[in-house]
Amino acid sequence: MSDDVRAEPDARSERSGSPSESTGGPRKGPTTQDGLVPADERLRRTVQVVADLSSKPLDQLRVLDLACYEGQFAIEFALHGADVVGIEGREANIAKARIRAEAHGVERLDLVRADVRDLTRAQFGGFDAVLCLGLLYHLDFPEAIRFLEHVGEVCDGLAIFDTHVNLGWRHRVRDGAHTYSGRPYIEHSARADAAERERSRWASLDNSRSFWFTRASLMNALMDVGFTSVYECEIPPEAAKPADRRTFVAIKGSRAAVHSSPGSDRQDWGRVPERRSRALLLRNHAPGTNLIKRIFLDLRALSPRTSAGFGRQSYGRRR
Repeated sequence: MSDDVRAEPDARSERSGSPSESTGGPRKGPTTQDGLVPADERLRRTVQVVADLSSKPLDQLRVLDLACYEGQFAIEFALHGADVVGIEGREANIAKARIRAEAHGVERLDLVRADVRDLTRAQFGGFDAVLCLGLLYHLDFPEAIRFLEHVGEVCDGLAIFDTHVNLGWRHRVRDGAHTYSGRPYIEHSARADAAERERSRWASLDNSRSFWFTRASLMNALMDVGFTSVYECEIPPEAAKPADRRTFVAIKGSRAAVHSSPGSDRQDWGRVPERRSRALLLRNHAPGTNLIKRIFLDLRALSPRTSAGFGRQSYGRRR
C-alpha cells in the first residue's frame, strides 16, 4: 500500500465533518460557473442518465462500475441505495476506494480487484446499469471489441461510455467481418516494467498502446456486440468537457418489429457512416438556398390566374 493511502486514515480521524470532507478536503483544479469541477459534472450527468432511463428506481438497481478508480461513482450509487460492484485493477486505487466507502458508511458496495478485460456473467452476474467511464480509450484493438462483448454480456439494461474519440487522422482496423476506424495512442513506453506501469495510475493497466475509435466506429461497435440503440448525451451539460470526449448511452434491448413495413425486420441495419455523403450535406441551408427554393416554389405555384401579377413581384423583397 502506498504512503498516501496509509496516511489517509490518520488524516480522516483528525478532521471532523461530512464523509465528503473527510475523504479529500477542498477540491483543486478548474471549475465551471456553478463551482463544479469536471468530475462533479460527469457524476451529475451519469446519475441523471441512469435515473431517467432505467426501468426501476435507483434503490432497486444493480450497478457495475468498471475501472472504478477511487470509487466516487460506485459510492454515489450505493448512497442512492443501489447494489453496486466496483472493479478496479490497481491495488492503490482499491485501497482508497475502501477508505472512502467506509467514511461514507455505505454497505451495498462490493469492491473487487480484477482486470475488467476478464469480465464474465458467470462470475459477476447481470446488471441493470454498467458504467464504463474513462476506460475504453485505454484499451488496445481488438481487445476493446472483446471488452465491449463482455459488457454486452453482463448488461441487462443500459451502459454508459464516457470516452475519448478520434476526431482527426483515421487508421482502419478489422475484426472479423467488421471494419472500424480510429487511431493508436501511446500508453506506456515499451521498455516500462510492470512496476512502472502499475504506478502510472492515469494510463492503461499493462498494454503499451490503446485505440481511440471514431464516433461512428464506436457506435457501430456497440451495435455489433448487441446493443439495440445508442445515444449521445449532452444534457446535463459538462461545460469543461473537451471536444474529443463524449458520453454515449447504449441500451440492451430487443429489436422492435415494424408492422407497417413488412420485411423491414429482415433487412440489415447498415452502418453509421464515417463521412456523410454530399447529397446529405446539401440538405443543410447554404447561402442562397432559401432564394433558390423561393423561386422554385413560386414557379411551381404559378398559374394563368396569377400570371398577370407575377412580373410585378420582387424576389428581393419580403412579402
